[in-house]
Amino acid sequence: ILFGTMFPTLSEAVTGTRLTVAAPFFTKWMAPVGLMLLFLTGVGPLLAWRKSTIANLRSQFIWPTTSGIVVGGVLPALGLRVWSSGLCFALSAFVTATIAQEYLRGANVRRRNTGTDFLTAMVGLVGRNKRRYGGYIVHLGIVLMFLGFAGAAYKIDRQVALKLGEEIKVGRYTLRNDGIKVHDDGQKQMTTAYISVFQDGKQIDTLYPAKWAFHRHENSPTTEVGIRRGFAEDLYLVMPSNDPVTAASQVAPLEIVINPLVDWIWFGFGVIALGIGIALLPERAYSFALANVPAEAATTTVLVLMLIAGGTSSLRAQAGMPAGGGAETQTSYYARTEFEKRMQHDIVCTCGCGHVNIAECRKDPCATSHNMRRELAALVDEGKSREEILAAFVQRYGSQEMLGAPIDKGFSRLAWLLPIGVGGGAACVVGLVAVRWSRKHPAAPDAPAADPELDQRLDDELRDLD
Repeated sequence: ILFGTMFPTLSEAVTGTRLTVAAPFFTKWMAPVGLMLLFLTGVGPLLAWRKSTIANLRSQFIWPTTSGIVVGGVLPALGLRVWSSGLCFALSAFVTATIAQEYLRGANVRRRNTGTDFLTAMVGLVGRNKRRYGGYIVHLGIVLMFLGFAGAAYKIDRQVALKLGEEIKVGRYTLRNDGIKVHDDGQKQMTTAYISVFQDGKQIDTLYPAKWAFHRHENSPTTEVGIRRGFAEDLYLVMPSNDPVTAASQVAPLEIVINPLVDWIWFGFGVIALGIGIALLPERAYSFALANVPAEAATTTVLVLMLIAGGTSSLRAQAGMPAGGGAETQTSYYARTEFEKRMQHDIVCTCGCGHVNIAECRKDPCATSHNMRRELAALVDEGKSREEILAAFVQRYGSQEMLGAPIDKGFSRLAWLLPIGVGGGAACVVGLVAVRWSRKHPAAPDAPAADPELDQRLDDELRDLD
């Protein structure tokens, strides 16, 4: 990230031309890095420090690996064919199975040693090893966040203009324009679209995307987004402009965005905070709480919490992933094909919006992105390839400023090669260190037999100091 951020300055110092490094560049590199970190999150708990053997590794990895393979095999059958997101789902299953395996094995051992029931043993397990098992909960929160990131690959972003009473199907939803109304409360003029949302033929909501133009600041209207939140996906409706013609004609210009799994990112933050809280909770306080709760009461409490969590999830859950829907009306040279959509995300707007791609720049409205989309549409209609289109834009604007990622050529190639070199070097260093640490060391002389009473006193005193 630091290299990508500083690369425009470096290129300007070396070549005299300031290159742009925007979202496409970071996305291309951060996706594999993130997947590798997710993989290590699952692998780490399965490796015994300096004690791993082939038999031990086979026993530890069999169920997590099977879970990942099963999920990875099922995804193509469901039509989820984006490789990075599919791999993310498979790795998430791998990490989740790792966490579940660690909890189940630890709880079973504690249940046999203490004679309590399984759920009470689980509570006691976390209480006695709060840093370890609190860390596993943090790992689970990371998995939930990665699921939210993976859902972005199936995001739907459509721009339409709906006439009064017209309907359009986008994903699993059918939207109908019920009219546009203009109100004035003395402080601002509010142009609001009334959009009914249907699913499976039943109306499930009404959203009110709007533009608010405050008096004496009419040139800087604010956008009020109509949002329908759900556990599986969020639906956003945005009015990109408040042209007076809009209210007069009752034609609602809308940007329709469906974001799958986006709420899981915030849910993951909450789970991470829970894990951190468990890990930081003083052991004395944890032990005190458990000591005053009978085993049966602890079990009942856990069961009630699980039922509440399960009931809440079932009430909010929405099945299925969104699928693309057709639209007959499009405005402002929005993408007509998947290729044109990808190209719009590879080219950034030069209006001063902060390197937002021309598919997403909406500066009420943005004439620059409008013209750039028009130029792109013309090149697409001519049958130009990706490389030819990028070259045409570079020639048209005289630099690579409008490209989201530098062209892999000349000095710009450094932006692509350096991360590979750094990553490969880091992997070699980690491998060498791991091999060195895994080598067997000369056996230490036998230590005198430990006194059990002394060990118990030492554990008690260390626990008091925690």
